[in-house]
Amino acid sequence: MIELVAESDNDLSVRTLAREIAAREQDVPMDCATGEPYRNVYNALSQTHLSTLSDTDVIIYDPERQTVAPGPNLTITLLLSNLNQAAFQTLWNPEEGR
Repeated sequence: MIELVAESDNDLSVRTLAREIAAREQDVPMDCATGEPYRNVYNALSQTHLSTLSDTDVIIYDPERQTVAPGPNLTITLLLSNLNQAAFQTLWNPEEGR
């Protein structure tokens, strides 16, 4: 999710975020990300993830407008996430790191 927020030039609606995440999880086009998978992602974002990321200034979440914008800690969070992914991949597949 943080990559989606970082890549966007505008505030994102929670619906757009949920649809994009559901599409990626289901490996389908965004307009096909509907039904229960979409609702599950939307509910998880709304009930847990957005407020947690907002509390840590990773994003700016406006629950009234249902929008998300980059927060002051987004860049460092994205950097740390990318470093963690690279480290995990190296540990998981040490042959690829050579």
